[in-house]
Amino acid sequence: MALAVQGVQNVIGYTFADPYLVREAVSAAGSIVAAGPRRFPNGNKRLALLGDTILQLALAEDWYDGTEPRATYDRIRQSVASNNNLHSVGLANNLGAFVNLAGGGRTVSPVTMAATVEAIIGAVYLDSNNMDSVKAVMRTLGLIAT
Repeated sequence: MALAVQGVQNVIGYTFADPYLVREAVSAAGSIVAAGPRRFPNGNKRLALLGDTILQLALAEDWYDGTEPRATYDRIRQSVASNNNLHSVGLANNLGAFVNLAGGGRTVSPVTMAATVEAIIGAVYLDSNNMDSVKAVMRTLGLIAT
């Protein structure tokens, strides 16, 4: 799992103070994760939910600073935060190589890949407590423009 932590950090360009957050982020739903003193019986589900919310917050912050109408934000959110887009981003960044699947499988489904990308965003937020760090990772992954 240390290789997965390092691999994810290399891909996203962010070094975690708490590497256990990465272990949780790349553990698919249904896998039982023991990350240091913590256990996560549902894999990355909780972290993915947080990451989805943080992703939408980052998009809303960028929209708020502009002059576009609300409908523009809705289109951006639906496009960027969709499972299809998150799956594509995960594939483009080879994040599937680091996913720990339940039962030791190797095929990462689109939903699992999307949840993993969300969970990584949530992990960066928890680790850094800084939206600038989150947005930097989102730029590196290709979720928002540079």
